[in-house]
Amino acid sequence: MLRRIVRFALRQRVLVLAATAALALLGVRAFAGLPVEAFPDVEDIHVQVISQWPGHAAEEMERSVTLPIERQLNGLPYLTNLRSVSMFGLSVVTLTFEDAATDYFARQQTLERLQTVSLPASVTPQLAPLANAIGEIYRYTLAGPRSLTARCRESPTWCRSAGRSSSTRWTWTPPSCGRTA
Repeated sequence: MLRRIVRFALRQRVLVLAATAALALLGVRAFAGLPVEAFPDVEDIHVQVISQWPGHAAEEMERSVTLPIERQLNGLPYLTNLRSVSMFGLSVVTLTFEDAATDYFARQQTLERLQTVSLPASVTPQLAPLANAIGEIYRYTLAGPRSLTARCRESPTWCRSAGRSSSTRWTWTPPSCGRTA
């Protein structure tokens, strides 16, 4: 079998070279299209529903707030896990979704279902802020003369100053000097 493959490859050199070139081009094209993330998000997609009802016991929170929310949210698309914690005056329902779902899709589906939950009059469930295990990352660049850039990396004393636009710029101030913008 192997001899036949080698014999075919030697006889059909042009075809084998063309197929190799085509596969190499497809590989380079696929590699160029890969998304590169410096800090990949390895956490599952979570949505937390937080409800407060001050002055009520954990059992009452479970019966009147947590269970109705769980019943309504059970069966959401791509939902893999549903957990809840009921405490004195507080109910937290955590939903975990499959990787196929996006954060915004999961939050939208959760909000749509929450509108149909019948809860006590003073209870308004809210979604926890959209965050992940990595947290917020602020990216910046150091620009300026080479000696200043080196000093910035050695002794980071940073001042925040608002720029003309809505963006924020960061400038380095030597420790002995006052704040400069």
